[in-house]
Amino acid sequence: MRTAFGLSYGRDDITDKALQDQFRLSDFSTQITDYLSYGVDFRFLAFYQKYKKQNAPDISQSSFLPMQADVYFNLAIAKKISLFVNPAFGPFNRYEVFGIAKVLPWNGYAKVGRFTPPYGLRFDDHTSFVRQATPFRFNSGQQTGVELGVNPGPFTFSGAVTNGIAGDIDSKLAKAVFGTAEARFKFDPVHVMVGVTSYNDVSATQKLNMVGAFGTLSLFQQLTVLGDAEWIKGNSSSMSINADMFERNTAGIDLKQFALMIEADYPLMQGFDLKFMYDFFDPNTDVKGGAATRYSFGFEFMPFAGVEVRPLLRFTKDTTSPNRDITDLQAMFHLYL
Repeated sequence: MRTAFGLSYGRDDITDKALQDQFRLSDFSTQITDYLSYGVDFRFLAFYQKYKKQNAPDISQSSFLPMQADVYFNLAIAKKISLFVNPAFGPFNRYEVFGIAKVLPWNGYAKVGRFTPPYGLRFDDHTSFVRQATPFRFNSGQQTGVELGVNPGPFTFSGAVTNGIAGDIDSKLAKAVFGTAEARFKFDPVHVMVGVTSYNDVSATQKLNMVGAFGTLSLFQQLTVLGDAEWIKGNSSSMSINADMFERNTAGIDLKQFALMIEADYPLMQGFDLKFMYDFFDPNTDVKGGAATRYSFGFEFMPFAGVEVRPLLRFTKDTTSPNRDITDLQAMFHLYL
């Protein structure tokens, strides 16, 4: 759910000025009462995809997909204490409900309930290999537990202990542990954010360990570059085995993997950004050869408040089994408050 700044930024600061003036809602607010507010994220995807496999006929497919349907509610219980509820009407059992108390030193907080754990960048493209190869694909990965965080100066530290992939109820002592550290610096005209993150889950018979490094670089408040690298190992069924997000490690094979994402965005004008993405995934670093690379080109158009349109052309080469080339043409529509 967006903060007051996030709501204002998303509605006023990144949208087309001319269209914004024409379609602006006067006195708009997501505040229902003094103690209850709401937010919305709805993402809808239309795509065409063509597969070229070795020694097999080409395969083409297309579909419409409701990627996300979230309505957030934040209820103030007391000063600095609130209850957050996200029923997550979309697929993949992504609901969240937790209490949060902003009572710790250094602008810190404590959170209890079912939530998305503090791991890496909250990257919205769940088809990127840094999301696809982890439990956080499809904007999922919500777990039940306790999270703490503090924000001293330019730094942010957060950590969580959860039931992990064992589920909402776990009768064992072993748990999943998360940790993230970030730092933000400004050397005009350069703005930098760097972070490291970790996740170790031994909550069930499946094991999963992830270590990540991520960051952003902004130049002249124009060109922005994001990067995320993930080192993954374990035998969890949540791990990918190739470029197909639906083909998982269901056999429980011990794997060491590496995933990388780099994205560059440049605004030609307010409301219109050019976008480039590079993705890399090695599903088994112990085996020489066999990896997937993807190049994506497109733009983002934010015509007016609460609307985003993102067409992308993507080329994926996967030399794992089966060896294949994939071409995607997709358009994502995002409505938000």
